[in-house]
Amino acid sequence: MKIVLAYDGSDYSKKALLYALKLMKEKDEIHVVTVVKEVPRSPEQVIVESETKAEKMLEEIKREIEGYSVKTKILEGSDVASALVEYCKKIECNMIVTGTRGLTGVKKAILGSVSSALVNKSDVPVLVVK
Repeated sequence: MKIVLAYDGSDYSKKALLYALKLMKEKDEIHVVTVVKEVPRSPEQVIVESETKAEKMLEEIKREIEGYSVKTKILEGSDVASALVEYCKKIECNMIVTGTRGLTGVKKAILGSVSSALVNKSDVPVLVVK
């Protein structure tokens, strides 16, 4: 089984990671993916800093979950959910795992905007961990 984990460093995404690891069997692989949002009219340096931060965050996670089949990926896009769904299609994943909310700072009544969009856009099951 191939699992795509939407990871942004928030407590919710960390809980989702732990839950996804519990689901994994020895032959399974997890793709820990973070999306760096494209910001219109932003200086190139801002994007580079965001990618550098994302790389450090993913390398830390890779070290923490050593022993599992882990791949990390940084995507760029203005629509986080669409970027994750497209990546999932590309690698033929079987499931997407995400936290209920991320680092957007805006609380939704039930689901965060990314998790809600993933549920609506994905062709594979989406597990939302709270």
